[in-house]
Amino acid sequence: MILFFHGLDSDNQTTKFTAISYPHKYCETVDYRCRNMEEISRHYDELIAQHNPILLVGHSLGGYWALLKSQQHGLPCVLVNPQLYPSFRADYPELEVTSGNDGVLRIAYLELGDEVLDIQRIHRVLDGSLTELHCANGGHHRVADLARMDSVVHAALERIQKQD
Repeated sequence: MILFFHGLDSDNQTTKFTAISYPHKYCETVDYRCRNMEEISRHYDELIAQHNPILLVGHSLGGYWALLKSQQHGLPCVLVNPQLYPSFRADYPELEVTSGNDGVLRIAYLELGDEVLDIQRIHRVLDGSLTELHCANGGHHRVADLARMDSVVHAALERIQKQD
């Protein structure tokens, strides 16, 4: 099961979720603006306990949550243009990226043409901290190459299955 975390002002029908061609996936719409960080954290912990995912995937603010929950639960993750420095609420701290030496598979797919995030800063932070970093020149925040994003997710799933 893939547990997908959507971005700010998005929902469970985002193209990033629907483009994942893996049949066992789940995304629940979360209103990040109306719920504080602690409430969302508890909610995502409950979803992890309920669905027992083998992979977390998150886009934008969902990437923040995927990485945070990966670090807390030791779950593999794929981050897609993750927002590591949310500023829309005061209760969201900058996310500290732990070093990649804990043995947990963590992969990012970045489109370097992202016009919303400081993608170069995010690239510098993630480079060397994750298991793999896939970058595409061009693109945009909403993800231009959904097929490539899907292939990164499938490659992560293959690596997880080989480990079992």
